[in-house]
Amino acid sequence: MLMKKYFLLIILFSLLCGNSIAQQDLTLHLMPIIPQSNYTNPSFKPTAKIYFGFPAISSLYVGVGHTGFVYRDAIERRYDDSLVLKVDNLLEKLSKRNYLSVNVMEELIAFGFKQKKNFFNFSLSEKASIRFSYPKELISLIWNGNGQYIGKVADFTGIGLNATHYREFAFGFAREINDKISIGGKLKYLKGLMNVSTKHNSFTWGIGEQDFGYETNNDFLINAALPQAVYNSLDTNNDNDTLDFNFADYMFRSKNSGFGIDIGATYKYNDKFTFAASILDLGYIKWKTNPRNYSSNVENFTFDGIDINDFFDKSDSANKESFNKVLDSIANIFGFVKTSGSYSSPLTTKIYLTGIYTLTPKDKIGLLVRNDFFRGLHPSVTVSYNKRFFNMLSASVSYSVMNRGYMNLGFGFALNLGPFQTYVLTDNFYSLLAPTRTKNVSVHFGINFIFGYKDKNLGGSLFKGTNDEPK
Repeated sequence: MLMKKYFLLIILFSLLCGNSIAQQDLTLHLMPIIPQSNYTNPSFKPTAKIYFGFPAISSLYVGVGHTGFVYRDAIERRYDDSLVLKVDNLLEKLSKRNYLSVNVMEELIAFGFKQKKNFFNFSLSEKASIRFSYPKELISLIWNGNGQYIGKVADFTGIGLNATHYREFAFGFAREINDKISIGGKLKYLKGLMNVSTKHNSFTWGIGEQDFGYETNNDFLINAALPQAVYNSLDTNNDNDTLDFNFADYMFRSKNSGFGIDIGATYKYNDKFTFAASILDLGYIKWKTNPRNYSSNVENFTFDGIDINDFFDKSDSANKESFNKVLDSIANIFGFVKTSGSYSSPLTTKIYLTGIYTLTPKDKIGLLVRNDFFRGLHPSVTVSYNKRFFNMLSASVSYSVMNRGYMNLGFGFALNLGPFQTYVLTDNFYSLLAPTRTKNVSVHFGINFIFGYKDKNLGGSLFKGTNDEPK
């Protein structure tokens, strides 16, 4: 039974990380030679008149970010090559509230084309993300025990989770209004496949000075829409070790639907300065397939603890009875109420604000301010230098401040050989050289077929100036 649960959890994590968001893509945003840059601002029109993404590999993205400690803060390698966990040092690096994210995206189908001043595009993608927020006191409790809270109250408010896997059908449109202004939008139909999310997450825990009893206050809601096999594996009354996971049902027979929109605009102030703004992922998914809701709202519940002697020198049936009493006590503490109502979860909205300074038709400097909205505002700032070489190669070097990390040197290039385009991007090249010292890791690469582009306009509509207008 235990092995079955672990196996299902491994499958669940693999689905999240292998099939597919907060996706950064800060370097991609400032490289409009790549058609997928339109995904960060729908008013961006790519260079090519027509493009097709190579099926399943036109855009592959993997990103991991953490605002707290890095690997080197937590693990030390001794002279004998053994590893030691440095929890005290780890705790010093944590803030009051910390965030961990894992994001994966795979584009299955992509194409776009221009028609005079209009640009149309379509994409089909698998997207998944795990976003987890946790307070510093939670790690302190796990490592240092509850003795530190005698006569005090530990506040674990801020624990939150949002794990989502969904399929996105996106229809985009952009139009050049005049020589200075372009606008664009994107409509998205979403097919939700799996979700676990929290809403209310208030939780405090105190220990009395006299009797060392526990007093808790909590108010939280956990929503889940998971494959039935996962629920079956977590059912303590289910002794069947057979894994009954129907992959076809999971991938293609979901009743979870949602919608999203992207909007963007570009303004060319003069030959030197261009500005742009976009709002992405305004929308939601309605979860109707296998929904579960676990809520708790308990005020001033007192728990006197567990007598450990109840588990020794007793028969198996007596031990089981004692264990059930413990489970009942925990259930009383949290006051779980289980329902099966459908629910909605919002997408993670993002805002991009962009400024471009044109040095020469082949040299641009860009400034990007991006904000993600997940239990608060998560800003990042990127400065980039973009250059075109030999009318077939474009490259970008960027520096970003994000996730409370300052060692984020990005790099990217796009190589055009006739209609064949390949690109590779990362927002933190340093992570490839010293992965134990960085808070952010990302890689984005893909292959496109592009037709009808003009060499002297390889900068795209975002970067174009009077000296490189398309003819």
